[in-house]
Amino acid sequence: MPRLLKWLRLPGPERAAVLHAWALLWLARLGLWLLPFARLQRFALTRPPSARRGLPAPRLAWAVTAARRGVPRATCLTQALAGQVLFAHHGHRSQVHLGVARGADRQFEAHAWLTCAGRVVLGAAEQGRFKPLPALDQQP
Repeated sequence: MPRLLKWLRLPGPERAAVLHAWALLWLARLGLWLLPFARLQRFALTRPPSARRGLPAPRLAWAVTAARRGVPRATCLTQALAGQVLFAHHGHRSQVHLGVARGADRQFEAHAWLTCAGRVVLGAAEQGRFKPLPALDQQP
C-alpha cells in the first residue's frame, strides 16, 4: 500500500509517466520473450521524438526505475528499450547502447544502457565495465 500512496501523491504528469513506463516495460518484456530482437528493435527505434516537450530526462529515468519493480525480469535491456520509447514520447532523442565483458569467472556478460544528450540516464551503474558495441540509434 505505501507504493500506491506514494504514486497517488505524485504530480499528474509524473504519475502518468510511471504508468506509461510500466506499460512500456511490460511490452518490452513480452516482446523480448516472444519476438525476434530485430523486430522489437525496429519498434523501439522508429519512434521519432515528439515535437512537444514533456518531462525532463531525469524524471523519465526515475519513472522507468520506479516502474520496473512491477515487471518481472525487467532487465537492463527491457528498461533501455522501454526508456527509449518513453523518452521519444516526451520529446527526447536517446540511444540504446549494448556492451559486452568477461565476468570474474570468464563468462560472457552483456549490459544495456540508455543515453540522452550524451549522458547515461539508465543503466549507468554497470555501464563502465562493458566494452560498447555500436549504438542502436533512433531514426531521424
